[in-house]
Amino acid sequence: MKGFLSVNELIFGFQTFSVVVLGVFFASRGKAWLTGWLSLLSSIMNVFVLKQIHLWGFEVTSADVYVIGLLTCLNYAREHYEKNDINDAMLCSWVISIAFLVLTQLHLFLIPSPNDSSQEHFLALFSSTPRIVVASLVTLIFVQIVDIKLFTFLQRVFSKKYFAMRSTISLLFSQLIDTIIFSFLGLYGLVSNLCDVMIFAMLVKGIVITLAIPTLTVTKAVLDRRSS
Repeated sequence: MKGFLSVNELIFGFQTFSVVVLGVFFASRGKAWLTGWLSLLSSIMNVFVLKQIHLWGFEVTSADVYVIGLLTCLNYAREHYEKNDINDAMLCSWVISIAFLVLTQLHLFLIPSPNDSSQEHFLALFSSTPRIVVASLVTLIFVQIVDIKLFTFLQRVFSKKYFAMRSTISLLFSQLIDTIIFSFLGLYGLVSNLCDVMIFAMLVKGIVITLAIPTLTVTKAVLDRRSS
């Protein structure tokens, strides 16, 4: 690593900012927009989790920003929607994510013509081991449930005050759970030092949360002021 900030870190910072701002924007537009955004993130993160990148000297998955972006979006939505609306949006995103995985596998099973040149690229993207895909999806669903329970509890404790603090606590705890579950379900036996992988993953997620919370708080304040 030649410096603290390289091209990857700059892109990653802008990516975090974009995902958080877009998530708050879509959540503020209504339940349909929220559901669409959650479904998109739930689907693409199961593909993007396959790409490994270097950030601050660590080799990590490139999908962490989407997980945290999804949870920050949900935290914002819980401030404005009823519990049943949030649950419906989450359930819809899970079903669409599963449908996306099924449809991609059916697409791969189609026998390509002799002139086709795209099959190898589709295979590279969508033929990842079932263990990784299932581990990612199971972890995502469980972490969303944990996050919503904890954030709702903190809402009651703090009477819906201190949004930034509540979001930070719920994100840090949910991402700790995310790292532990996915590491054991998806990576146990595949990497030589699982503890190092988990520690590095949490460090990077901590950086993402540090970038995401101020963006989330400012965007929420701007949108709330405009709607008042």
